[in-house]
Amino acid sequence: MGDRVTRLWPAVLGAAIILSACASSSTPSAAPAPAPGPTVPAALGGLSIDSHEQYYDIEGSSAGALREAIHRLGPRDGSEARDALTVWTLDWTYGEAPGADGCGLRNLRVTLNVDVTLPRWAPAAGTPPRLIASWRSYLQHVKAHEAGHRAIAERNARDLLAALAPLRAATCPAVSDAASRTAERVVADGRARNRAYDVETKHGQTQGVELRP
Repeated sequence: MGDRVTRLWPAVLGAAIILSACASSSTPSAAPAPAPGPTVPAALGGLSIDSHEQYYDIEGSSAGALREAIHRLGPRDGSEARDALTVWTLDWTYGEAPGADGCGLRNLRVTLNVDVTLPRWAPAAGTPPRLIASWRSYLQHVKAHEAGHRAIAERNARDLLAALAPLRAATCPAVSDAASRTAERVVADGRARNRAYDVETKHGQTQGVELRP
């Protein structure tokens, strides 16, 4: 990929993609929310967040029919169909800033893109109110679980910005190498935190992601 911004010094662009998903269950209980990341002073550079929601439509007149449609039409995480899926991408760009005492980073920018895919159902006339209420509760919990993934993504973006900003080395190639290693470590931490969240919540099961009849 090429640099998207013209800079005085050579620029570097990096990117990482992280997937997350949720599923349904019948054992709701409390689950910890992801902890916020460190506050990043504005002087450390720029952080941009772009978030989008998209939907897949399902049909059905019973909870069983809706669950079958979700399994058939839901977004896929590898070989598995999920109720909802959050995909987030981190991009980072910076220029090299050589000086008398070594080389640092300039014009550092981290961009986070978050895409959430959710189910959408329009109940037909005559649908039992109980099923409509069940769907609304289910969707609320699905969105809450996916919001947890977004919180992890935002923390990872802040962590990356905070880790890259102070880097300095004797030469520009050395600071660029250090930035690559640092970004790799921070992104790996984000992936691990993301996986742990799904393990702790059983992909949303412990948060009440359940479509009752």
